[in-house]
Amino acid sequence: MEPQTISENFSELSGNVKDYLKLRLDLLKLTITEKMASIGSFFLVSVIFFILFLFVLMFFSLAFIFWFRDHAGAAYVGALIIAGFYIIVGIVIFLLRNKLFINPLVERLSKILMEETSEHEK
Repeated sequence: MEPQTISENFSELSGNVKDYLKLRLDLLKLTITEKMASIGSFFLVSVIFFILFLFVLMFFSLAFIFWFRDHAGAAYVGALIIAGFYIIVGIVIFLLRNKLFINPLVERLSKILMEETSEHEK
């Protein structure tokens, strides 16, 4: 093996640096893709559960209105009771929105975004 000149060493080194930077850029792209997929799936699952919860709430509300009509009085009174209940729940949720929704959402998203990859994945 013959000795290499400085220019050959520098050329080889610059090629290695370019390859390394390209690999790091690819890793960054894959990491961003993984985190975006995690965030997307988190929101998709949240929306699905929220829609299911709304359907369950709607059917319980209708069941209460029909039950109230059969046992206590007019259906519109039962609907007014449900509406009042929703207003009270809405006010409570509004007052506790940071504690119930915003803080857990920020915590979950920051956990997804700031999650470190393990050493063997690097």
